Amino acid sequence: MRWRALLNCPSLKLQLFQLSGLSLASYKSTCSPDHPNFLQRHACLKMPAAIAIIFAIVGILVVRLLRSYFRLSDIPGPFWAKFTNLWRFRSQNTKGHTARLIALHKKHGKLVRLGPNHVSISDPAAIPIVYSTNPSWRKGPSYYGAVPISKKRAVPSIIAMSERQHTSVRKSVGRAFTTNSLLDYEDSIEATGKELVDVLTENPETDVGQWLQFFAMDMLIRIAFSDTLGLLAKGDDIDGTLAAVMARFDHWGQWGAMPDADFLLNKSRLATLLRGVGDSPLARIGMNKLEARRNDANKQMYTDLCSRFLEGQAKYPDLLRQDEILGIIMSTIGAGADTTAGTLTYTLYFLSKNPTAKTKLLQEIEESLRAGTLSSPPKWKEVQHMPYLDAVLKESMRLLPIASWGLDRVVPPAGATIAGKFIPGDTIVGCQIDATHLDEGVYGSDADSYRPERWIEANEDQRRQMDRAFLTFSAGKRICTGVHIAWLEMKKTLPLLLMNFDLELIDPNQDVRDGIRISAVKYPPPVPMKITRRDLVPS
Repeated sequence: MRWRALLNCPSLKLQLFQLSGLSLASYKSTCSPDHPNFLQRHACLKMPAAIAIIFAIVGILVVRLLRSYFRLSDIPGPFWAKFTNLWRFRSQNTKGHTARLIALHKKHGKLVRLGPNHVSISDPAAIPIVYSTNPSWRKGPSYYGAVPISKKRAVPSIIAMSERQHTSVRKSVGRAFTTNSLLDYEDSIEATGKELVDVLTENPETDVGQWLQFFAMDMLIRIAFSDTLGLLAKGDDIDGTLAAVMARFDHWGQWGAMPDADFLLNKSRLATLLRGVGDSPLARIGMNKLEARRNDANKQMYTDLCSRFLEGQAKYPDLLRQDEILGIIMSTIGAGADTTAGTLTYTLYFLSKNPTAKTKLLQEIEESLRAGTLSSPPKWKEVQHMPYLDAVLKESMRLLPIASWGLDRVVPPAGATIAGKFIPGDTIVGCQIDATHLDEGVYGSDADSYRPERWIEANEDQRRQMDRAFLTFSAGKRICTGVHIAWLEMKKTLPLLLMNFDLELIDPNQDVRDGIRISAVKYPPPVPMKITRRDLVPS
């Protein structure tokens, strides 16, 4: 056979000997012309061919490991992270990942190596470089973990889209996410907010985070489809919709460090066929609602996200496909629900732990109500002029941003200088949000303390620096598409809750960080609160 003849080739054997570390003298002594049948058979190696091949493979692996090590050898980090992504994979799948990253940056500085080709950054000055708008650095492969599956195929996700796809989508449906469109969604938020107030009135001691998850999902379904799932009304995760959203982010969190393995084991055509991966409840809801809207004779009367998306597809049929609409809707609802519910839960926790901040926010709400500049329910145009409300929400998201790790980007081929070090092209880098948000040069010597006043006391230049370093919604061209909707939801909901309730931790010693479940996002633990009805609205 040809392969046997190849293995008996003297030149190949010489290369295998050299890769295995044996000397040329050893080769010659073993393969000398005096060897029997040398000229006839060229079978000059006594070593079995299989062993030689093993030595060759080991040699190649060693060379690759050494190349990986020396490529970024001047950047400190965990020892095993210099050679393999398994360190990051293990860290992301064990408790305390975010705390480990913060500790690593405190120990090593602005740059920490988390993998053979992966660097974590905590330098606010790097943000305009890494998240540049021109040129825009492409997203890292870790985002592939966010791609959902529908009909056993990967659905385009706005989170993981290529630059070309993202540009097309923004052109087609970007109007749905602008500040000018926000007023179209106020009624949906207010209707769901009323249901939340009714539910909390009936539950004076409860895990407020659970109800906020139901609220956020119902609200976003209303914003998207002018309908509701009824999670608040039933007090239950109907059809496992929330569980499916969590499972998607858990999957992303689990496999983000090893996207190639994720594709091979979970998302390749073979994997989906063998495992029988089906549609998630959210995908089914999206497909059914889209189909119903297309066939609705009165579809022109709607002003929700679905309507905007279908208008965009009709206007730009070559830019937006059906599966892309489904992907955008799933991304908006899934990511939006977690951001809103998580941030509101953490904010209520921080206010309960910091009574001074809570008192100041209540004063701002009461004064605005008395002055007639705030309604019940609050209106978007009104809450935009409440600086302490803005500061409270920003401070909560600064200390507990929802995302669990850096926002990965790929360094362009020419390389880039970051935090004083040259980073070679094609290196994956990302600003670690938690560590960046604790930068004392930007946020002050008390950066690890909850103090909303820092956002108000800062002069114009300091405020600009803090806003630039604020990465909760990412930055640059790929900033969160639904950022304006998220602010609308949170700025209307938080004052609504405080107008109607006094919320206090049942356990004043609870430290929410101890129970956070790290996924692609930081899921809050149960936050039991005592909820007392009150009415700040003047009669």
